[in-house]
Amino acid sequence: MMFIELFLSEGALDPAQRRRVAQRLGTIHELGAGEPEDSGEQMAPRSAAVFASMFQVVVHEPQIWVAGEHALTEQDPPHCLVRIHVPGPWRKDMSETMISYATRILSEELGDRELPYHRPTVQVHVVGISEGSVGMLGKMVKSEDLVAMLSDPYRHDAEAGKALKDPMCGVLVPLDDNTATSVIDGELYAFCCRGCRTEYMAKREKAARR
Repeated sequence: MMFIELFLSEGALDPAQRRRVAQRLGTIHELGAGEPEDSGEQMAPRSAAVFASMFQVVVHEPQIWVAGEHALTEQDPPHCLVRIHVPGPWRKDMSETMISYATRILSEELGDRELPYHRPTVQVHVVGISEGSVGMLGKMVKSEDLVAMLSDPYRHDAEAGKALKDPMCGVLVPLDDNTATSVIDGELYAFCCRGCRTEYMAKREKAARR
């Protein structure tokens, strides 16, 4: 469901840093602005386990990298490209969160943490995969199938009134102390993670301004 490719210019990160960055890019709680797992408002545990099983990260270090019209050397500032593949229908809503979390993780490993925010040394491409172009378990999987897979662990909770559907992504969310929620016009909304709540509130604010 989530395939991430990390391209690094030669010498940008040492082996330990490459492994650490790859693991962080593939860690669910990093999508929640890097909050510790015990801080609350994380993805529901059973959904997170399903999500994590579909999360993959690959690291590349090309021999040749040209930027600013010349081939980079180890004396140049490190350059990074993160390519994040997500289901096409999710791309627009997920892009801002994905770009933020990937840039933050890399900036924390580079020598100059502010460099990626002042020079285009870190680029993040969020690529939407066309519906019908994802296959798992030997069959085609669409975005609604992925939502169903993430929701399955909480079907019984929803039937018992103990789970709600995330208005942003459609995933069922258990109503417990760790769930990100908001009360809007007297109605309770639950979100699978802090990122979904932030995106949903931003969308409502934009709609209200129109």
